[in-house]
Amino acid sequence: MKRILKVDFTVKSMCQLAMFMAITVILSYVNEIIPSLPQGGTISVDVIAIMLCGYLMGAGYGVICGIGVSILQFVLGLATYYGPWSVLLDYVLPLAVCGLTPLMKTQKIGNLPICWGIVFVMFLKYLSHFASGAFLFASYAPKGMNPIVYSLRYNIIYVAPTLILCMIVVPLLYPRLKRAFM
Repeated sequence: MKRILKVDFTVKSMCQLAMFMAITVILSYVNEIIPSLPQGGTISVDVIAIMLCGYLMGAGYGVICGIGVSILQFVLGLATYYGPWSVLLDYVLPLAVCGLTPLMKTQKIGNLPICWGIVFVMFLKYLSHFASGAFLFASYAPKGMNPIVYSLRYNIIYVAPTLILCMIVVPLLYPRLKRAFM
């Protein structure tokens, strides 16, 4: 467990981390063309690169990648500022937890890999978005509807498809990229 969270800043690891951050930012621009929900939230293609960074380099690097990308998204105008709690719950925390994918083992059922790390981090990402919606953006809930129930329903609409996308794409890309990182 210690090794998976360990971070050594060598020239090679910093270049690889910068590469993953750049890929994530490029994929953030892809997110811009995917239709989003009225109060924000879209199927996130960019988290694939953060998850791969975590799997290939370790959870420590994955978390750093997620935090770095959230900062870059604000610098590049890809993120909207609604206050410090929104920054934390809508950007920094959800992207940082995506790097924790290697903390849970992948299991094969037949030929189908089940990446429990992806399920785990997407659940944490969902909880972060839920907390933001329920407590920071409660006024967007329809009149007479409990903001907690509204946030539970609203956020699952885009987090579940992102989970499915990641469960398909990450296992396809990981074995191909693993050879380059050995």
